[in-house]
Amino acid sequence: MFKLLKRSQTVCQRQKQLLRSLNTRGLQEDRTKKVIEEIKKLEYEMESKIKTKNASFERVDEQDIAAIYKEISAPIPIRPKISPDYLENLRLKFLDTRSTEQLQTPVSVSQLTSSEPVTQTSNQPIAAAAAAAAAAAPTMQDLTLTDFEQLIYANALAKRPKEAEQAFDLMEKYNVTPSIRSVNHLMDAYANTNNIEQTIATFKRLDELNLKPDIYSYGSLIKAFVASKRLEDAFIIFEKMKKTAMIPSQPIFANLISGCLKADRVDKAWEIFDSMRLSFHQPDEVSFTLMLHACAKRGEVEKALNLFEDMAKYQLYPTDVTFNVLINACAKRPDYYVEAFSLLDQMQDNYGFQPDKITFNTLLTACARKKDLGQARDILRTMWVDFEKNGSHSLLAPDNQTFTNLFWCYASYIPKGKVQQDKTAANNSTDISTEVQLLPLEIPNKRNKVVKEAQWLFDQLPNFEVQMTPALLTAYLALHISQKQTGACIDVYHKKFDQFGVQKDAFTFYHMLQYCYHNKDGKMAWKVWEDYQDFLEARRSEEINAGTIIEKKAKEAEQHMLALKEGWTNAQQQKMAALMANTLARTDDLKNAMSVLASELRRSSTMHPPRLRDMMPFYNKCIQLEDLDTKRELVYVCVKDPVRLANSKYQRVNRID
Repeated sequence: MFKLLKRSQTVCQRQKQLLRSLNTRGLQEDRTKKVIEEIKKLEYEMESKIKTKNASFERVDEQDIAAIYKEISAPIPIRPKISPDYLENLRLKFLDTRSTEQLQTPVSVSQLTSSEPVTQTSNQPIAAAAAAAAAAAPTMQDLTLTDFEQLIYANALAKRPKEAEQAFDLMEKYNVTPSIRSVNHLMDAYANTNNIEQTIATFKRLDELNLKPDIYSYGSLIKAFVASKRLEDAFIIFEKMKKTAMIPSQPIFANLISGCLKADRVDKAWEIFDSMRLSFHQPDEVSFTLMLHACAKRGEVEKALNLFEDMAKYQLYPTDVTFNVLINACAKRPDYYVEAFSLLDQMQDNYGFQPDKITFNTLLTACARKKDLGQARDILRTMWVDFEKNGSHSLLAPDNQTFTNLFWCYASYIPKGKVQQDKTAANNSTDISTEVQLLPLEIPNKRNKVVKEAQWLFDQLPNFEVQMTPALLTAYLALHISQKQTGACIDVYHKKFDQFGVQKDAFTFYHMLQYCYHNKDGKMAWKVWEDYQDFLEARRSEEINAGTIIEKKAKEAEQHMLALKEGWTNAQQQKMAALMANTLARTDDLKNAMSVLASELRRSSTMHPPRLRDMMPFYNKCIQLEDLDTKRELVYVCVKDPVRLANSKYQRVNRID
């Protein structure tokens, strides 16, 4: 035991010695590292001192400092979204694939087959030319099947279905067996005049004649359904045609896309376009132009520009319609306002297309969104001068759409308070002499002057034989409302529409109700609301009591399109009811406000309840007047906004329910 204790003691002593030696080594290594770092610092300082001595620096004076500061603080120039040479770069990629012979040599009617397009060679109508050719024949017995097909085709293009039917009946009289081509042309004649019943009846004749429908038969049938606003039936025919292993043609796709855009079904239009692009055909100029219009409806300018560049990749030559649609897409977005006018200049300089009335009307909408009255006056002046020079032959004569967009420019314009001079008008005032008095050079700088100038323009409308429309008078009413001309608003609403025999539409009532909301005019609000209810009753009285299914569907489609045009769809009626309730709430009439909202929801089962955020004026008035019962009923009726989980940490304690 004693020996073991001694050994353990010796072992412990050796371990302690080893630990001491290791500690001393570690300290020595740390010291050496510190010394090396200090040496490196000294070397770096010496090198920097030597470099500063050898280098020769020029003294910077105060002017250099000011120039540097100016360069740093200068604003960054805004890069245009569309480069000034955008169309110039694409012009080389667009190739006109038509041959010179096709461009110079017109095709006569007698040389055409039934599937080729007709080029009118003179001022004589197509149908008259065909009739003259038929009359010049020696006898009716000499006419062949091809002659009858061309005669029916010419009448179809001239939208004369009765004459086409007579030509078709003559085939039986002279023992000429009808072909599938002649039946297709007859179907096309009825489809061009939106006669869906006769188009279907002609399609059924194929079975009686033991003929099998081809791609052109289905194409005419789909065209007729789309023209009659029966889009769902058109898609049923489209799916049935695909089951027969037929490849749909590009005109069929174009008709379906056009029908979707007219029915405001943009997503469905993109679905059809992508299906054609991926599975069937390379899109043509018509398809691309339609999809550019789809982009314009939603303000998707970037997407429109990508499509336009795709046209260049496919070597498709753009038309003036293509440029108008592209400019329209830029006009829908205020941030692309400058680019819209840039495209106008490039369209003229690079492609030689001259702007037409549609182009300038589109640019007026851009001015209204940008609140640029000066540019709008320049556009009007250009159209005005062209009309005075060319008279009835002018392609730029202002119409009702021109003045409608112009009045919206006056409505959105905010006077600056300082007198501004129209530079373009000042430069051109000495060069142009006109019979009709033009606008003054100074842009109006006060609200009453803006309205006075707009009233003067309104008085000039008879000089241009402009047709009065609900949209035109509504825009004229809206400019008085936005420029806060209280007495004039009431006068326009009560007198102008009756003076010109124009019926008010839902948009008129909505803008007038907005006036009542801002002015807390409950009495006028009730008058507008009664007029609006009478308007709806007149539309609802046109009930769908048609006997056949075809007539019923046609009436439903017609009513849907009319509701979109006049602004009384279910969503717009809900918006109108919410505005009326908020207007009454601002006049402390909470009981009637709640009654209006509840009755509108009970009346229409398809109408969705409003969101609570849209009824905040009503809700806040309930809190202000301490009407807890009405507040509770309002919250129960409305749809609550979804709770954002990301902000749940910062939710308020007091809840609205």
